[in-house]
Amino acid sequence: MSGCVVVFGREPIPGRVKTRLAADLGADAAARVYAVLLDHALVAATRSGLRVLLSLAERPSVGWVRDLKLPLEVQRPGDLGERMADAFARRFVEGEERVVVVGSDCPAITSAHLRQAVSALDDADAVLGPAADGGYYLVAQRAPGADLFAGIPWSDPETLLATRDRLTALGTAWTELEELSDIDTETDLKALLSDPATARSLVRRLRVALTSNP
Repeated sequence: MSGCVVVFGREPIPGRVKTRLAADLGADAAARVYAVLLDHALVAATRSGLRVLLSLAERPSVGWVRDLKLPLEVQRPGDLGERMADAFARRFVEGEERVVVVGSDCPAITSAHLRQAVSALDDADAVLGPAADGGYYLVAQRAPGADLFAGIPWSDPETLLATRDRLTALGTAWTELEELSDIDTETDLKALLSDPATARSLVRRLRVALTSNP
């Protein structure tokens, strides 16, 4: 299986990540939680066996990049749709035939989901991973891709529905993976920590993040 996973993320700087979560936990704790979630996404991507690239919303600090040991790029300016469209376009120009773009705040994401998305492109032009909040944690396309993201309301309960409508209007065949939950609020985090299906190792890391001193 070949393809590329592009993980969208940010350097976990207090005040710059997880602002809704920070409103409840404080900026430092929210940044530590986000750092765990980002690492989880990168590990899942690496274990998928696919090429992995970290795509950052802002230029990172030199020290943080040195510790990453992963190829990365800085996203072009624009809204989320413009940035995702550009990420797909870059990969297709590089010769990739199948590309998965995934967020960095979905604790249930696994390498199996990423491989499933790539495999689903055998029979579809696009794949969506629906999120419980009305958005999606994953979107995949095969070359040459389609203009999926024009006119989509971002960070909105209608994001997924609007994207489905866009796919239908374009005549693009798509399929969907199982619905998963993102972590945006303290309520989301508490539900994750109390869910017996959550990996115990992830629960331990998140509890350490919540209790560590800045």
